[in-house]
Amino acid sequence: MSELEFPGVRRLVRLDETDSTQSVARRLADEDAPDGTLVWALRQTAGKGRMGRRWRSAPGGLYVSWLIRPSFAPRRLGEFSLACGAAAAAALRDLGGVEPAVKPPNDVLARGADGKFRKVCGILCEASGDSTRLHWLVVGVGVNVDNEPPLKRATSLKALTGRTAGLEPVLRALMRRLARARRAGGFA
Repeated sequence: MSELEFPGVRRLVRLDETDSTQSVARRLADEDAPDGTLVWALRQTAGKGRMGRRWRSAPGGLYVSWLIRPSFAPRRLGEFSLACGAAAAAALRDLGGVEPAVKPPNDVLARGADGKFRKVCGILCEASGDSTRLHWLVVGVGVNVDNEPPLKRATSLKALTGRTAGLEPVLRALMRRLARARRAGGFA
């Protein structure tokens, strides 16, 4: 598969396993990796979420971190994070069979057959810069796709739809929506 198949991706780093795609992307950012570098791992041994929380990363889930080098002001980081959540929810809606909702600042929930909303996706944005300029921004996204939900308050696309979704179609839908949100929101 070529990077050109994923909107917004100029370089793809695909790994079978890593500690955290976020850690790899941050290291690549410090090594001057280009805007649009995407780190994708099939499994993480130390995935992380907001406030240092661990993201359980079993095979069958989608674990990616997208490195961008934005020109927007640091004061817009909160707005950008919310746009990423909305983009992830839209991507899941595009795939069909899922009714997602964003739980600010960084969770995407989906309504199950029982009518309850459960976490299906988490987003973590980390940046480096100063008060006037961002050097880089890493958008980490974890989606429970075909894996068993890691927690009772979580679910997966497979559990919601009753069918295997596959990682590549989910990644393509996600990157299409993230790239669109970046352009439309002036987050280049």
